[in-house]
Amino acid sequence: MKKILCYVLLGVIYTSTSMAKTVMESRQTSGFGSSYQEALAAALLEAVRQVRGLEIGTEKQLQMEFQQIATGSSETTTAKAGVKEDIYTRSKGWIDSYEVIEVVKPEAGESSWEVTVLANIPKFQSDIKNDTRKSIAIMPFRFATATFAVNDQGKTTNAYQLSKRLKDRIQSGFTQSRKFAVLNRDYGEEFESETRLLSSKHVPASEAGRLGQVLGADFMVVGNIFDLSTKVEISTFYGMTDTKMVDRIDLSYQVIEVATQKVMWADTVSQEFPRKKDQKNTVTLDAVANIVVSGVMDVIYPVKVMDVVSQSEIYLNQGGDRIKVGDRFELFTKGRKIVDPDTGMPIKVDGSKLGELSVLTVLPKYAIAELIDGELKRVQKGAVVRLITQEEGANNTPVSKEARPTAGSSEAPIQW
Repeated sequence: MKKILCYVLLGVIYTSTSMAKTVMESRQTSGFGSSYQEALAAALLEAVRQVRGLEIGTEKQLQMEFQQIATGSSETTTAKAGVKEDIYTRSKGWIDSYEVIEVVKPEAGESSWEVTVLANIPKFQSDIKNDTRKSIAIMPFRFATATFAVNDQGKTTNAYQLSKRLKDRIQSGFTQSRKFAVLNRDYGEEFESETRLLSSKHVPASEAGRLGQVLGADFMVVGNIFDLSTKVEISTFYGMTDTKMVDRIDLSYQVIEVATQKVMWADTVSQEFPRKKDQKNTVTLDAVANIVVSGVMDVIYPVKVMDVVSQSEIYLNQGGDRIKVGDRFELFTKGRKIVDPDTGMPIKVDGSKLGELSVLTVLPKYAIAELIDGELKRVQKGAVVRLITQEEGANNTPVSKEARPTAGSSEAPIQW
């Protein structure tokens, strides 16, 4: 029965500019087998597994390829450039070179060989370096019906297309927040085609190092759309026609930790969105996507004050689609963490309200706001700000006294 023994990492060697996106990692590993070739193949396979990780299907394939490589005498002469290049090509870029350190032949009554090697394994290095952010994948929302009546003429629209458009807008919002590493889960056929090309003989062996680098998601956003419809009201008065459109959406969504399938955050959106006659339903989808992104971000990464220069130059640490010019935010002190006595879990709480901000400029990575209420000297870096919604703003608007009806104050014909 085959056994594998692992050893420690000895070092990392950077390659020349001809392979600028690949680094060489050295591993000393041992393998066991019923023959010298099998033990050597097991040692090489373990070195590749430690550096690049392997799937079961790939392991079976490489096991056979490495045994074929081991049938020759090249394992003891890797210092020669020609032999090194031959190993690299024959292994399709999985191994750059290796050197046999020790061979232990089976003794009387034993049938297992042991081979120890020092192998140099090429590993692809992404252009996106030092990215320690949590990764997230946005999945298309499920839908209750095959079609939704959400357009100007009352005709139905394909539910899958609407779901995909909503998903794309949510993905764009998370990407522009720059708080997560957003993973692409679309274009599976296109990626599969490129993978087959990299695995073929039509590309250099060095390109195979790009394979097996797809990241798994830390979190996943999923949801269900229960209703998405448009109500069109047409009123005619003295030859004048007025058209009012109201989109209604009812959906639920969750943010799930993939490894444990724990629900990190969940919410529902059941709301109506009025829009003008010349506006498309994409305006509503944008609004819904912003609600979903803001709902998640406000819990995990709320908008904060990044720097304070003057009353009209207060920098916020988010921009892009998350914030718009004219948005108003409530400004709080830094806040603190307290412990829930029931669960023992820490809870972040906002501090006391300091005033309000109005956004003047929005850029991809940040926004600039001015203080419209409160004292500038009390504004601190790291302070949390919360968006004031239209509903909240409406609730704060003074209600005027009821006016006495006069002639012409209703839609009824005027009586002279």
